[in-house]
Amino acid sequence: MPMPSFRILLPILLLATSIPANVPRDDFSGVSRELKLRLVEEINHDRRAGGLRPVEFSDELSMAADAHCREMLTENYTSHWNRAGWKPYMRYSAAGVRDFTEENIFSLWRTNLDTSEASLGKEMLGGHRGFLAERPPYDGHRRSILSPRPTHVGIGLAFDAQGMRLIEVFSARYAQLEPLPQRVTLRDTLSVTGRVADRNLRLFGVAIYYEPLPRPMASLDLRRTHSYSLPEEHQMERLWHGEAQYIDGSQGSILVNDTGKFSLGLRFWKKLPGVYTIGVWVSEKSGRDAFLGALESVFVEEGKKGGR
Repeated sequence: MPMPSFRILLPILLLATSIPANVPRDDFSGVSRELKLRLVEEINHDRRAGGLRPVEFSDELSMAADAHCREMLTENYTSHWNRAGWKPYMRYSAAGVRDFTEENIFSLWRTNLDTSEASLGKEMLGGHRGFLAERPPYDGHRRSILSPRPTHVGIGLAFDAQGMRLIEVFSARYAQLEPLPQRVTLRDTLSVTGRVADRNLRLFGVAIYYEPLPRPMASLDLRRTHSYSLPEEHQMERLWHGEAQYIDGSQGSILVNDTGKFSLGLRFWKKLPGVYTIGVWVSEKSGRDAFLGALESVFVEEGKKGGR
């Protein structure tokens, strides 16, 4: 059972003019939820025009995206990474969102931004239109908006008199994962449990991605970042079929019961500290194409002899 090739490449759209660092900023955080819902309406208008189903607004995704927008604005940078060096899927997982996510970021710098609701709505729409105006092969934002897979969307927003940060984060919620501890050690034993959320889908497999523990990043380093992806290093856990073996002679490790609930032991297969991200792959029962329906990241540290 080969694993489908998969890689996220999401460039950042920047509409910016240079401003000096450490510019004093006012607090204009009291933005109306209605402003975000208007942008969701526009997103769904574009999706319907492309023959796609609408996405549902998620407060949970939006709050997590808001937090990153506020940090970007306060620290004067734009990046999918945060100051702690976390990629988007790490940030959303830590916020309790275990969907597969794709993130678009729009930045605007101004010397005197009009922060009225009407003006902000216009700027948000302009950023969204910029995403849709992209052309292949540099059209990662457009493809996120018009992908057939997303089920939900969150809108993150932060602004002040000097600028604005906007995030559109699309999520695919096709599997439900029970929460795991965010930080553990190599000595810990964990079980991954979950359920495929759509009766028209089946579990294809579970990939465990590995990357070293992130390191804090300076604002200058963050400004140099571009697209992000899941790490290439991974191991694929496959379904257990009794005594049956796969072509390579191995047996699966994922148990599935009569109710559709699945479970497996989380193996820190690299045997090194790092971030182990659980990716749940699902496929349509009538087809073979698999896609990610859930993600969850666990930060694994070395641990001490004689205890945690």
